[in-house]
Amino acid sequence: MKPLELLKHEIDKCVRCGTCRSTCPTTKVLGVETASPRGRVSLVSAFSKGEIGLSETYLKHLRECTLCGACRTNCPNYVDTVSIFAAARAEAVEKQGVPLAASLAFRGLKDSGGIVGIGLKIASRLQGLLFKDASAGPGLVSRFSLPLVGNGRLVPPLAKTFFLDLPEIKSLSGAGEGNRPRVAFYAGCGVNYLMPWVGTKSIELIKRAGAWVEVPGGQACCGMPAYAMGDLASAREMALKNLEALESSGADFIATSCATCGHGLKAIMPELLSDDPALKLRAEKVASRIRDISELLLNELGFRGKGCESGPKTIVTYHDPCHLGRAQGLREEPRELIKMGKGTVLKEMKHPCLCCGLGGGLMYTNY
Repeated sequence: MKPLELLKHEIDKCVRCGTCRSTCPTTKVLGVETASPRGRVSLVSAFSKGEIGLSETYLKHLRECTLCGACRTNCPNYVDTVSIFAAARAEAVEKQGVPLAASLAFRGLKDSGGIVGIGLKIASRLQGLLFKDASAGPGLVSRFSLPLVGNGRLVPPLAKTFFLDLPEIKSLSGAGEGNRPRVAFYAGCGVNYLMPWVGTKSIELIKRAGAWVEVPGGQACCGMPAYAMGDLASAREMALKNLEALESSGADFIATSCATCGHGLKAIMPELLSDDPALKLRAEKVASRIRDISELLLNELGFRGKGCESGPKTIVTYHDPCHLGRAQGLREEPRELIKMGKGTVLKEMKHPCLCCGLGGGLMYTNY
């Protein structure tokens, strides 16, 4: 990542026109200038010049950004706002350190079977004591006011058995006869801990498209939560661990069903390892094989709804993840897959690319 002083030209490109205000999700919610991209750029500029210090107010406005990239996409001057804000957070962490809770979490996420994994397994057994089913839909709400969760907030339930612990996943091998493509599947934290069925269904579709599938061992968190926090040291360690795990697979493609993981492995992993030319080259080679599940099925494996079961008419809508639509430019592929479902009708929602608010953990620090 470029240090803040090297991004001075990006900061100076901002002419404070305000176009970004109409696309920023936090500006829409908070309605103040300091919650707008141009407001944050002004604050970072003032900080870099020594006009303001590393105050809690400055950090609050900096951390409220979701890093969704909407401002960057719509900026008439092409200001790389995401890099500016990420670099400013990294500089703050370098000077102040990482909050203890985040530091412990990132340390555990470097290994899916580490202390965080063990803790989450225990939590999955005890979550019924602290949470109850939400009446509004799938999910849980806290029974009490809890750290990072609060009272009455909707949270996803932890899986009873994590994806990487499923017997059918542990037994997978990408070895096979013939010229069929080999695909390595990267789970990421969301699929592993919260939505293992997304992983198993993804693998089912990859097989249906005619490829061999394996799930490499040694996978770690993609590093994006640490990157978003500004903890580049932890993010780099995770990037290196994933590089070694995915590089050793030798698969033709590496697939993920998480938009954030895909962006992290494609773009951020080589950036985090750019301080070492040899590592950067290796990371770029691995990154060139990373595919979102939608682009893998459609563009690489030629999937055309083979074996899709017919069913009653179902209306489906679709939300564009920021790290898929804007960061990876993949908008039509997911929609094409949805349309392949027999009896499925795609109905677009209003503003399908508006940020969901997760923002690298922002949901837990600023609900």
